Amino acid sequence: MSRLMKQLIWISLLSLIGLNACRAPSGPHDYDSQEVLPEPIDPIIEDLADGERRLSIGIFYEGPRTDEVEIDDLNAFFYIYEETFSLVKHDDELVEGVSSDLITLSGGPWWGGGVHWQSPRSLTDYKTLKVSLKSSEGTFESLEIGMNNSDLEQVKLKAADYGFSTDGEWHSLFIPLSDFTDQGLDLEQVLAPLVLIGNRGAGGERILVDAVYFTTNEI
Repeated sequence: MSRLMKQLIWISLLSLIGLNACRAPSGPHDYDSQEVLPEPIDPIIEDLADGERRLSIGIFYEGPRTDEVEIDDLNAFFYIYEETFSLVKHDDELVEGVSSDLITLSGGPWWGGGVHWQSPRSLTDYKTLKVSLKSSEGTFESLEIGMNNSDLEQVKLKAADYGFSTDGEWHSLFIPLSDFTDQGLDLEQVLAPLVLIGNRGAGGERILVDAVYFTTNEI
């Protein structure tokens, strides 16, 4: 082996020894400094009353139910009309389950959206629609809650008439379905079980929706 080759090998060995000498011992792993996963949220459960039947329409509700129509984009849909608002889950403020739903207006002369069924369904077994709302934006004083037999036969009721106000607090509205039928709704032929609609609102104005279901109880 040549003298040059021996020198190169010796230099390489010295470099490796030096690197190892400068490296601090690793020691035990510090698991306490790693990111801590959040604790799972305990759901807020609204118990069913004795003999109660409760219908979930596939959105705005996470609690117990005896009946459900799931939003599957085939037989049941949730539409945001003309992109007038956005909808996201909100887990800081809620009435039941683990989250509510936050509606944020896009801004315009009106806004609205709702659940629509491909074929009409009967709601004659149910007595009451429950809707929980929270907002501090005066825009939502005009909020109306509607149901449809067809696109041309919509019955709307004012949320304020059932206790809603924009005072920044949760308000749980219990709306007798008879109030819809008194205005001409046919509960045997419901195509849209829930429509939320309002007047002009500025972009960014918000309202929370939660705990929406139909119940056989008269409340």
